[in-house]
Amino acid sequence: MKEIFVAKWYHLLIYPDWLRRLHQRPGKFLGELVKPGMTVADIGCGLGFYTREMALMVGEKGRVFAVDFQPEMLDFTERKVKKAAVSERVEVIRCTRDDLIFSKHVDFALSMWVAHEVPDRDRFFRQIRGILRPDGRFLLAEPNFHVGKELYKAICDDAERAGLKKISEPRVGGSRAALFTALSEQEIKV
Repeated sequence: MKEIFVAKWYHLLIYPDWLRRLHQRPGKFLGELVKPGMTVADIGCGLGFYTREMALMVGEKGRVFAVDFQPEMLDFTERKVKKAAVSERVEVIRCTRDDLIFSKHVDFALSMWVAHEVPDRDRFFRQIRGILRPDGRFLLAEPNFHVGKELYKAICDDAERAGLKKISEPRVGGSRAALFTALSEQEIKV
């Protein structure tokens, strides 16, 4: 089996927050999906850019779960949310490469530039489907400079086989993106 490349913390330093904010415009695409009081998950949180953004959006009554398997990423995330004074609404969770180790139910989950690095996408997407509330949404975004159209389609197909239904393809800077909702067990069996 081919080894899957996984970005390390120092790789992410070439795409600093100020550039990411300018290029991806998180307030625009996340503003439609993340509201005050929501519970959300940043799956593969990396250096915590989106964790911080979503923590600001959910407000004091909201909750953000930052999930990653690399301790260095989680350390950066913790420092970033502390500096932004939102650490009380963020819980950092260390997963493994093949298990989210996360079972809280969320209104929204984000996977930004992560799915192409996952060794077992079927399990990954089934776990995401399992944490979504009945009306929850999942935004999958993959880097268009690294993930071609064929791989992106294969990733979306894997998500749909795992019980997620694509409902739109929002614009996310530098990304191929799809918004999903979870199918019920009855819908999956049909």
